Amino acid sequence: MRLQYSQDIDVDDAFNELFNSHWHGVYNLCLRYCAEEAVAKDLTQNIFLSIWEKKTTFHDKKSAEQYLSKSAKYQVLNYLRNKKYTVEANEHTGNQNSIETLRYNPESVYTCNELSRKINLQIETLPEPARTIFLLSRQQTKSYLQIADQLGISVKTVEKHMTRALRSLRTALLG
Repeated sequence: MRLQYSQDIDVDDAFNELFNSHWHGVYNLCLRYCAEEAVAKDLTQNIFLSIWEKKTTFHDKKSAEQYLSKSAKYQVLNYLRNKKYTVEANEHTGNQNSIETLRYNPESVYTCNELSRKINLQIETLPEPARTIFLLSRQQTKSYLQIADQLGISVKTVEKHMTRALRSLRTALLG
């Protein structure tokens, strides 16, 4: 594949023309969606780098503009999705070393630890077999069918105990 607007333009010239005429528009599109200048520049550079590496072919200016527009949207969406997962993972693990992590707040850490302690205490007070079923479902991520098979009970019984366990936890924690 060759990067081209027409058959008589050299690949380097075609890429330079594409880059010079569309970089600012792609950058503005990325900036509009992510609202961070440095990130928008990086995403824009990634788009053009990908075009260069893959030697993407455009037969006319309109197809190039459509491709660049969609690439910008997907790059930003991927960035935002990855950022969200990174922040969630760091909050869950307590990792404060990542650039993506929100500012360290001792009060939030204390509140999170205290809530976790209350949840664990409440789980311990659940009657059997609700506690076992809850732990199999939530900690070992087993399905109701797997729990029923393991404990030799019906799926409806598993559902009943999970409903009771969740109601008990909700009542205890929310008041």
